[in-house]
Amino acid sequence: MSTNWLIRSGRVLDPKSETDAFVDVRIRDGVVAEIGENLPPGEEQVFDAGGCVVAPGLLDVHVHLRDPGQRHKESIATGTRAAAAGGFTAVACMANTAPPLDTPDRVRYVLDVASREASTTVYPIAAITKELRGQEATDRQALLDAGAVGFSDDGKTVTDTRIMRTLFRDASRMGFAVLLHCEDPMLVRAGVMHPGEVSRSLELPGLPPLAEETIIERDLTLAEETGARIHILHVTTTRGVSLIRNAKARGVRVTAETCPHYFALTHEAVREHGSNAKMNPPLRTAADAKAVTEGLADGTLDVIATDHAPHSAEEKAEGMLRAPFGIIGLEVCVPLVWTHLVRKQVLSPLDAVRKLTVGPAEALGVRVPSLAAGEPGDLTVIEPELELEITRERIYSKSRNTPFLGQTLRSWTLLTLHRGRRTFLRSEAEPRLGS
Repeated sequence: MSTNWLIRSGRVLDPKSETDAFVDVRIRDGVVAEIGENLPPGEEQVFDAGGCVVAPGLLDVHVHLRDPGQRHKESIATGTRAAAAGGFTAVACMANTAPPLDTPDRVRYVLDVASREASTTVYPIAAITKELRGQEATDRQALLDAGAVGFSDDGKTVTDTRIMRTLFRDASRMGFAVLLHCEDPMLVRAGVMHPGEVSRSLELPGLPPLAEETIIERDLTLAEETGARIHILHVTTTRGVSLIRNAKARGVRVTAETCPHYFALTHEAVREHGSNAKMNPPLRTAADAKAVTEGLADGTLDVIATDHAPHSAEEKAEGMLRAPFGIIGLEVCVPLVWTHLVRKQVLSPLDAVRKLTVGPAEALGVRVPSLAAGEPGDLTVIEPELELEITRERIYSKSRNTPFLGQTLRSWTLLTLHRGRRTFLRSEAEPRLGS
């Protein structure tokens, strides 16, 4: 398969260089060779990107690939295939596999399988504590040496403040990323959704905002004391956004993310979609969704991530009380961002791409995606006016647990290149291919 491409006549958005221009991009031998106006064609595959956005390959900082141990839900091959269909050329995979990524051998396993099967670059996130039990720290240096780029017990909060303080001090000294699931387990108990009118009418126990906010506040305090660089995962509440905004104003080294479902949906979605709208933290109120949107607009929230969390249909069919938390999100992230943020002028197209490239890379401390000459040929083409219904056929994950099935959205990925290799081409884009 060719790794030589000429992407013609697109609107190139490269936040790293602040580029917003209608130019061509040439990729040769898997590397960006040049960008400029009216580049002459050579012996390469040509793609007509007229009317489209051409962006660096997107990076998702928060993905569950379920391997090792849960390949009935997802695999590294299928999860990264779904990522490529969404325009992503890199993903960070979380440690809560079965068994978890708490040893160097398991980190190396992920990288080995990814080298053979993945459609994207894969950045492993190792566990903070052994077996995710929150009791004994993992061997951080050994995990970093094996290829981990950061640490998280995502899905759980480490409540032992001594362990977290030591982790943050090590992060400050060694420079690795810490990705934080903020939830006080003593305040959630058996909760399954946001507490309020909807939960009461459905007679379901709640997951209170305070559970999220108390741990955000603790971890911001620890980061301020230690100087660690931290990243707060899936922020959902008004006060959570405010706490992060204030911490940034004080100079705390914090980045934070939210996910498309937290600005596109509210807890009302549980009435219609049941367990396919069950995630942790949960969908919250319209006021919280507004605060999250404002946090994206003013830069408090640096990153849009998917928290892609595949589960089998059988597991999700167990109902709200027993079904696992989480929804998939890789394939529909871009149309949700464009529909709810760009088209409503909450974010400019360049800023939307920034939340999906520069923000995540800086949170992880990895290479920032860019279309500058000499950079890897990681690229995505987005058609802002393409309108499609979200159908099962347009989902490439092994799982289908999403409340967005049946919705019609605009702005879809047409083409994804990873190191110049085509990893995704939407059928609607085939007429744009030339030679």
